[in-house]
Amino acid sequence: MGVWTGPRFEVRAYPGRVLDLFSGNASLVVWLIAFGAALGRGVDVASPRHSNARDSRTGSKPVFWKMLLVRSSIHRFVKEQSLRQAFDYIQKNKEPFLRDFRTLLRQPSVSAQGKGIQDCARIVKKNMDAAGIRTQILPEKNGNPIVYGEVKSKSSSKTLLIYGHYDVQPVEPLEEWDSGPFDAKLQGKKIVSRGAADSKNNVTSCIKATESFLKATGDVPLNLKFLFEGEEEIGSPHLPGFIDENKERLKADSVVCYDGDFDETGRPKISLGVKGLLYVELRCKKAREDLHSSYAPLVDNPAWRLVWALNTMKSPDGKILVKEWYDDVEPFTPAQSKLVGKIPFRGENYLKEWGLKKFLNAKTNREALKKYLMEPTCTICGFKTGYIGQGSKTVLPGSAMLKIDFRLVYNQNPKKLLGILKDHLHQHGFDDIQVKALGFLEPSRTKPSAPIARAAAKAAKIAYGRGPVVLPRNPASGPDYLFTKRLGLDSIWTGSGPPSAYSHAHAPNEYTTIDDFMAGIRYISAIMQEYARTS
Repeated sequence: MGVWTGPRFEVRAYPGRVLDLFSGNASLVVWLIAFGAALGRGVDVASPRHSNARDSRTGSKPVFWKMLLVRSSIHRFVKEQSLRQAFDYIQKNKEPFLRDFRTLLRQPSVSAQGKGIQDCARIVKKNMDAAGIRTQILPEKNGNPIVYGEVKSKSSSKTLLIYGHYDVQPVEPLEEWDSGPFDAKLQGKKIVSRGAADSKNNVTSCIKATESFLKATGDVPLNLKFLFEGEEEIGSPHLPGFIDENKERLKADSVVCYDGDFDETGRPKISLGVKGLLYVELRCKKAREDLHSSYAPLVDNPAWRLVWALNTMKSPDGKILVKEWYDDVEPFTPAQSKLVGKIPFRGENYLKEWGLKKFLNAKTNREALKKYLMEPTCTICGFKTGYIGQGSKTVLPGSAMLKIDFRLVYNQNPKKLLGILKDHLHQHGFDDIQVKALGFLEPSRTKPSAPIARAAAKAAKIAYGRGPVVLPRNPASGPDYLFTKRLGLDSIWTGSGPPSAYSHAHAPNEYTTIDDFMAGIRYISAIMQEYARTS
């Protein structure tokens, strides 16, 4: 073998530059440079006997190992080039991506009312098939279907499970919408529709990110599994059974629940867990029908019975009065508390958006933030009884019903608390009130040092040019515990919707923006890429 006697080579890698010059041949070019460098040092790279040798002139470590380092670096930068190619594809396909998104928005999928679920699942599958994702619609026993898909990577053995949901909230009150709730109307840069921010934008982003990698590079950065459900907005009642029955199918290294929004300062938000949820309905029935209100001295009023029961459950300062309710609450760890101190919270912006002057039981922004993140809640979501139409009608209601959601913190258990709630009502003399559970979600958490958390933080900087806001706990709820507790995986909650305080999620005139939607595709693409590289 010949020996190169010319000048030595110094190989330096500048992200993007070499790859821009040599495109797909970058690996070959740098291998040739490294090979020439090895010859220049008098090392026979083809001979195994030199694998542990030292350079005779300098005593340095063998070039063989330096070549391996070069190869590792090139592998990394080739992956960066793949992301750049995916980003280019995303930009070039902005209009068809927006068209598919708006088509999905026009399809109702209200899980609480059973409207349009099957048709919406078929549209999601169609989009996934077109993207190159091997997809099937899997039935949930007694529930709405799961749209499940997989893509195998040619270059990585790691697997990322991505969760999302295609169902949406009811649209009522209909009269408060500026346009039809499923018109997907463009208002300037806004796309106004139920599901625009929660969460058909995020579902579409995941699909289009995968398409962009496959069509632009012929591969994805790592193995991908997609689980899109149709019952998140009603508490995912049938998802636990699906998870338990499909643990082998759902094997992965980490999970991204792509169902989130931005921080109110406009930065990407990463949540390392979510609050749990117990949703109940309380009913009280007395007279067979509504009566003339003059009979009030003679007949029990079910509305008052519910009001009096509520008075035993929560104090004016927000404290839940049910005994044993706080027994299982675990305080934040030092690492979690440190994250709280870094969260920007501009409370005045929330108050302005909501038309309020002050927060409940909090004098400062920091105090409000801590309550928001750390405290369990008891919220009356709706109360129905008697006459609520225009004008007056003097009636004594025959029945009354209310709905309450309890947000739970780690490590409260919703089923255990349901029993405690029933005992509480019994002990206070409210055996005439029926309690029906409508939803159970356990709280979850993931440690700040988890690889998927670190990868998402890097991805946020790539996609948005800004570091994320990292929350130790999302104040909202979702089925994250199924991934962290049942499957034993690290999981984060993130996404690309406008801040929920402003996007009208769950309310009339829900919206996202074109820019937020497109950036969300780049963000989940970068998460895929960065997690593939994270050890």
